Parts: sequence; structure tokens; C-alpha cells
Amino acid sequence: MRKTIRLILASVLMLVFVQSAYSQFSQRGSTVNLYVEREDQPDGGIFLPAPPDTSSVAYIDDFMQWQWGKTVRPTERGERASKESASSTTEMARIYSEALGFTISRSETPAIYNLMSRSYHTAEQASKNPKAKYMRIRPVIQYNEQPSGRSDRLESLRTSGSYPSGHTTRGMATALVLAEMAPEYQDTILRRGFEYGESRIIVSAHYQSDVNAGYMCGAACVASMHSNPEFMADMEAARAEYYKISGRKPNTVIDYPDGQRILSQPVDTASYRYYGDMAQYLDAKGKRPTQRGAQAKADADFSLDAVLAAFSEPLGIKLDAKSTPALVSLLYDSRHALQRNALELGDAATFRKRPYVQVGDEPFAGGDYKTTSSYPSAESEIGWGIALILTEIAPARANDLLTLGYRMGESGIITGQHWATDIVAARIMAGCMVARLHTDAAFNKLLRDAKKEYAAKASTVK
Repeated sequence: MRKTIRLILASVLMLVFVQSAYSQFSQRGSTVNLYVEREDQPDGGIFLPAPPDTSSVAYIDDFMQWQWGKTVRPTERGERASKESASSTTEMARIYSEALGFTISRSETPAIYNLMSRSYHTAEQASKNPKAKYMRIRPVIQYNEQPSGRSDRLESLRTSGSYPSGHTTRGMATALVLAEMAPEYQDTILRRGFEYGESRIIVSAHYQSDVNAGYMCGAACVASMHSNPEFMADMEAARAEYYKISGRKPNTVIDYPDGQRILSQPVDTASYRYYGDMAQYLDAKGKRPTQRGAQAKADADFSLDAVLAAFSEPLGIKLDAKSTPALVSLLYDSRHALQRNALELGDAATFRKRPYVQVGDEPFAGGDYKTTSSYPSAESEIGWGIALILTEIAPARANDLLTLGYRMGESGIITGQHWATDIVAARIMAGCMVARLHTDAAFNKLLRDAKKEYAAKASTVK
């Protein structure tokens, strides 16, 4: 009898232990596979704004893109979008194998698969906080549709938040990591990451603003992963494997990411999306007399000195050439590269009039740039790109840094210098550019020096 009781007690204790272990596993997402745990990642519920509601002017673009998605569903592109509703490491391997031109698998490319898998699962955590915070209703539920995504289930869509898109977060994070690993294929890889987000609009699982937020969460997650030595070691191993398989030689000169190949064309006045852009511009004008308007006017100066002054506060130290030379050198070169990338895209893409020019206003702030394209927003690419880079350097301050970087883009709408869709394009390209910069030895040297300098400076700040 006593032996039986002891066995029962032992079984109960073991059950409690297993339940406790499972609970910890569930809360943290994984015990071994993540580069950065959920609670240590940037929180999109903090650095991103709340999603548009159905009475917001920003919802106009969401509605128009939902309508566009419906027209695409019966097409070959719609069928691909339906297939891409499956979100898994297997699906990521399939999609990016096509982009790279060779098969990614656990057996054939173990180092690449390991990097991709761990990055994917880390990014899986990145959208959970804002999803739980906002619990936005998905368009498929809002408009009483049936799921058209092959792997989407109505009950799951009904009980999980739409903002931001988790698929997009995972897909773009994976694309950014693989583009850094294989820069020769960066445009093809990043285009697939972009389209993976668009697929969620087509199948009515997400609004455009959910997907936009997913692109941002994915980039922020990748920035946080760069602070983990395991990620950096896995990246080097995967890169070596990639060069061996591809037969290419490393350290060749690689152009900057080409936004014409990665993004869709800029919105023009004949596009249905122009209504959303115009509505947001007119709404933003009302903020000019407010404190937010004064903030936007200050953000219109994106010179190096202004950038250093703006990011000093969220970074927690004063940035200047005398006291932080390594950080300033890094930001000087990064700002130049980000601006150059934006201007190259602006010169190559269809010219777009700035909002104040289009409607016959005077610019509220910034210069008179009648001859410079509104697409994309250089200040947005600079602001978001530098926020991502500084997130690698000071991950504990990520939310403040990313909030500022995101705000700098929104300021361009208030000043009348840029349309909302120009700013989204610039932020996506900023993430692509940061991935590309990581393949540059000079940039990595500056980054290492800046990390050491920041650690020394931050240790003296109380």
C-alpha cells in the first residue's frame, strides 16, 4: 500500500514538473531555438501607433487595398497568395529556395537552414505583443467573408489579432536575414519578402496597415538579433555554406538594394490608393498648429547634426564628434548611404509630385523641393534606418529609438513633403539597406567600434 502511495505521489510530482516546464516553454515560445526571447525584443505595441479604425482616414487605404485584393484572388497571383497562407519553416525554405536558386533543407544546407529556422521562430514572437494589445478585427471577419487562404481557418482568424501581420513579420525577417547572407540575390529575396506580405492582403487575412506594421516588426526583430553572438556566428556559418554552394566569391562589390525591383510602383493620381494618400495629407494638415506640428517642423531637418541631436535623447547619451567619435562616424556613413539609396530610387522611379506641390500649398517645413520626387521619403529612410542600427547598439533602448525613427516618417505627412505611401516605401527600403550594409567590412568595423564606445559611455550614465 505504502509503495503504491509513493508511486502515486511520484507520478503527481512528475506531472506538476512537466506542466510547469511546459508552461515556461509556452510563455517563452522556445527554450533553445530563439535568438532573442519575446520579452527582450522591441515591442511593436510601443513603437508602432494603434491601427486605424473604420472611422479613420487612414482606413481609406486599408479599404481600397482590401478591394484590390478581392480582384486578385481569382488570378494566378491569388492562387499563390492562397498557398502562402501556410506559415512554417518548410514554407520559408520553399519560397526562398526559389529566390536563391538552390534547395534549402536541413540535410542539404544545414547551416543556412539553422539560421533561417532560428530567425523565423524568433520573428514569430515579434508580433505577439501588439496583436494581443490591439486585437484588431481582420477584414475577412469585418466583411463576413470565408477564408481564401488555403491554410487559414475561420475560428483562428476570428480569435487572433490582425495588427500587425504575423506572416509578414516572419516573412520579412527571414528575407532580411537571407539577403544579408546572400547579397548577390538581395533584390530577389527581398521582393519575395515584400510579396509574402501582400499575399495576406489578397486573401483578406490582413489590412494593408497590418502588413506595413509587419514589415516594421520584422526589421526591428532582425536588428535585435544582431546583438546576439549566436546569431552572428550562425550568419557567418550560413554565409560560408552559401558561397560554397553557389560557387561565388565573397567580398565582391554589391550594389545597394534596388527599390524598383523590391517594391511596387509609386502611387499616382490615377490610382485608387491616391484617395487614401490625399485623405491622410489633408487630415495631417490639421496637426500643424499643435505640439505635434512643431515636432514635425523640427523633424524636417534631417542633416547630420539634427539627426545626432534627435537620437541623443532616446540613446541616453549625447552624440557629438568630440565625445562619441565612433558613433558619429557610423551614423555619418549610414546616413549618407540611406539618403543615397532613397535618392537613387527617386531618380529611377516615376516622378511623383510632393503633396504641397500637388495641391498648390506652400511647404509647412523643409525646403521647396518642387523638382525632387516625393517617392520615397529620404528623411523616413534615414530616420528608420538609423533607429534600426542604433537598436543593435543599444537593444535595451530599442522601443524609444524605434518610436523616434517611426515618428520622423510620420512628420513628413504633416509637413506636406511626402505622401503616406512614400513613407512606407522608405521604411521598407531602410530595413533592406541595413541588411546590405552588414555585408560591408567598413560598416561592420564602424559598428563594432560604435558598440564598444556606447558600452563605455552608457556605463558612466546613471
